[in-house]
Amino acid sequence: MEDELRSALDKADAAPQHAFKYTQFQDDPASTHSKIVSLVPPATHVLEFGCATGYMTEVLKTRLGCTVVGIEIDRDAAALAEQHAERVIVGDAETIDYAAELAGEEFDVVLFADVLEHLKEPDDVLRRVRPFVAENGVVIASVPNIAHASVRLALLGGEFRYREWGLLDDTHLRFFTRASIQDLFEETGYVVTHWLRQRLDVGETEIKVPQVPEAVREWLASDPEATTYQFVLRAVVSESSAQLRLLREEIEQLRPHRDAATHLAAAREELDELRPLRDEVVSLRAEIEAVRRAHEVQGQRLINERVAFAEGLAHVQATVYGSRSWRLTAPLRAFTGLLRRGR
Repeated sequence: MEDELRSALDKADAAPQHAFKYTQFQDDPASTHSKIVSLVPPATHVLEFGCATGYMTEVLKTRLGCTVVGIEIDRDAAALAEQHAERVIVGDAETIDYAAELAGEEFDVVLFADVLEHLKEPDDVLRRVRPFVAENGVVIASVPNIAHASVRLALLGGEFRYREWGLLDDTHLRFFTRASIQDLFEETGYVVTHWLRQRLDVGETEIKVPQVPEAVREWLASDPEATTYQFVLRAVVSESSAQLRLLREEIEQLRPHRDAATHLAAAREELDELRPLRDEVVSLRAEIEAVRRAHEVQGQRLINERVAFAEGLAHVQATVYGSRSWRLTAPLRAFTGLLRRGR
């Protein structure tokens, strides 16, 4: 589906001229189609959901030697797919009676190429098809990533517009991230064993994005899935998938405690790094206290000296100026003073 996006964007936004939306297999090694085929073992029996006109059915048959049973809701498209498929079941994947249509059959590969996002209840379809997956069989799916950076930036600008093509295809009923895809498969009895990605940078998608602060772009760039346009995955049937999901949920619940422990450990490391500084501060405080005490001693010494000097002056005044001889010689000192002024 989305692999035709690049060629579609080179045209005007008008609807395609052909009667069906998707009719051509994309041979580009980086395309979702090529990634899907790379996960299909050769010479296997394949149940292909949404086979459309059979463009992928033909590749599975001619290149890998697979036998394919298709499921397609559009009767005219199914008629074209029958040229390459063993047979095509015409009907809605959500209402088909699989027990009746697939009685006695098992498939090495169950393929959902750009299908799950078009279903109302994809979990129900995955559960109902599970009994028809052969031992050691696999489920292969491609799913658009709604958490692509272009969608996130468009939302920041207040835009979420459906389109004829791409991530916001107007026939998409469900939207997925990597985590919700994993949840979907584990809840329905599968474990994802392989993840492949079709990547497109922000400027390469069909979605126009607004100007945002550089800090926002840097934050998006730190998310490794921000450039994932589509996920391509392979899953196997697992009886323990539910327990695995519960265990993952428990781990997520413990994450805050783990993060708190991580922060505590980091704080302890910082404390250890600061310990030499603390010792240095203690040493400086001791030096400051010694200087303070020395200043106190010196100050007290100066005070004592000034007090002693004052007391000495008072003693001199009391013993000299208060003596009987000082008083008797007062007239002589006065007369001498007059003589000095007379000169």
